[in-house]
Amino acid sequence: NEKTNGGGFPATKRVKRSRSRVTVALQKEAASGSGDDEEDFHPEIVVHSAKCNVGKTHDGIKNGGTRLANEIINFIQSDTLKRREEGDIDNNDDIYVTFSLVGNSLGGLYSRYALSKIPYEIPLSNDTNDDEDNSSSKKKIRLLPNIFCTTATPHLGVSQHTYLPIPRLAETIIGTGMGATGRDLFRLNADAMNDGAAAKVNAAAAKTVKRLTSFRMLQGNNANIDVENEDESDCVIRNMCLDEEFLVPLRNFRQRIAYANAYGTDFQVPCQTAAFLNDNSGVCHFLIGGRCLTNDGGLGENAEEGAERKRSSDEEGDAEEGAVPPFVVAVLRTDQQSQTQSPARKLSGQNVASDDLLQMSQSLDALGWTKVFVDMRDSIPVPGLRKPSWMCTNSLDDLIKQREGVNDDSEGEGSDEAKNKSRGTNSSRLLTSQDLSRSTAAGDSINVPLGHTVMVANSKSEAYKQMNFQGRPVMDKLAHDIVLSLDK
Repeated sequence: NEKTNGGGFPATKRVKRSRSRVTVALQKEAASGSGDDEEDFHPEIVVHSAKCNVGKTHDGIKNGGTRLANEIINFIQSDTLKRREEGDIDNNDDIYVTFSLVGNSLGGLYSRYALSKIPYEIPLSNDTNDDEDNSSSKKKIRLLPNIFCTTATPHLGVSQHTYLPIPRLAETIIGTGMGATGRDLFRLNADAMNDGAAAKVNAAAAKTVKRLTSFRMLQGNNANIDVENEDESDCVIRNMCLDEEFLVPLRNFRQRIAYANAYGTDFQVPCQTAAFLNDNSGVCHFLIGGRCLTNDGGLGENAEEGAERKRSSDEEGDAEEGAVPPFVVAVLRTDQQSQTQSPARKLSGQNVASDDLLQMSQSLDALGWTKVFVDMRDSIPVPGLRKPSWMCTNSLDDLIKQREGVNDDSEGEGSDEAKNKSRGTNSSRLLTSQDLSRSTAAGDSINVPLGHTVMVANSKSEAYKQMNFQGRPVMDKLAHDIVLSLDK
C-alpha cells in the first residue's frame, strides 16, 4: 500500500488505478487543479501504486524494502524518459523530480528501508548501447524528497506492542511462525544480541520453530523467502530507528507525517508503535489541532462545529489552526532535535528491550514529525460497549480539555482575562510522549479492534469495502492535506 508521488512536470496528469482509497483520493485531489485557471493549477502529481510486494510480504523488511526501492527508481526513470521523448522535458538539462511516499502498515516499514537504497541522482536511462541518443545515459534525474507519510505503521515493531500483552516466548513462537517478516516485527534477532538467560531461551526457541517453518516453506516451493542468507544478529527494526544510514534519508524529507489509531481500535498496530510513543519518554509534542479546540485555540462546543469550521475553511483555502474533522482527536508536532531528549523517568531494573524501545522512540521523534491521532470508534461497523465510570481513564480528549481549561475555576477580578490568556499558551499545548502513550491507550468504550483496515478504507474485496467504507473521509483528508502541502 505504499505510494510514490513524482512531481515537477507541467503536463497532463497520468495516474494508475488502484483499489487503495488514498490512491483514488490523491488522483481526485491532483485532478482538481488541472483547469485552465493558472491560480487553480498546481504542479503535476503522478500517483503510482507500488505492486512489487503484493503476495510477497513474508520474506522480511529488507527484501520488501529493496524491491520497493527498485520499483520506485524504475518507475521514475521510465516515466521521465517517456516524457522526454514526448517533448515535455528539455533535453539539454538535468531533470529535477520531487518524490513523496505514503506507506500503510508494513508498507511504511518497506518505505523507510527503501529510502536507504534510493540515491538522490539516478541516470535518465540505464541503456548505454543507445546509438541514436547516448546522451540519455549521461543525463541525471535529481530526486528531491518532499513528504513522507505512514498510516498505522509499526515503527517500533510489535514486540511489547501487541493488542493484549503476551510473554516473550509466545512472541517468539508467533513471530517465527510468520517467517522472516514476523521475526523482524517481533525483533527476534535482538535476542541473539543479548546475553541474558531469557534471551538465550527465546533465541533457542526461535531457531527450533524457524527450522520447522523453513522446512514447511521449502516443501511449499516458496522461493521468495531465503532463510539461509539472513543475518542472525541483525535487528532491522532497531537499526532503522537508530542508524544514520536510515535516519539521514528520512530526515531529508521536508515533512514527516504519521497517522495512528487511538483508543484501542487497532488490533494489528496499536497506537504506541504507530506513533512511536513510550511510557518513559519525555519528548515534547506541541498540540496544533484537535476536535476539542476551536479555531481560536479555545474549547469547542462539539465535534460537529469543528467539522463545519474545517469544511468552510477548506473551501476558503485557509484552514484555521485547531479546526479538524470529528474523527481527528488531535494533531501534534515534534520539532527536529540535534540529539534525543532525556526520558521522563528512569525505572530501576529496566530491561534491555525496554531501553531499546525508549531509544528508538526518541530517535524517531528527534527527526520532527506531525502526528495525527484518529478515532475510528464511530466508524467501526460493530457497536462498542460503554465502560463503567470506574474503568475509564483520562483520554487524550480529556487531557486536552484539562490543559486548555486549566484556569477555568480561577476567581477574583480579571479572572476571565486570565482564563483567556491561559488558553492556547505554549505550556498548555505541550504533551509528552508519556502523556500521549497513556491517554491514547484506551477510551471510554470497548470496541472490536477493526480500525486498522477501517482507517484506510481497505477495499480488497466487496466484504471489506462494505465493512471499511466509513474510513474514506480519513483518506480523503490525508490526500487533501498532502496535495495542499505539495503546492507550497
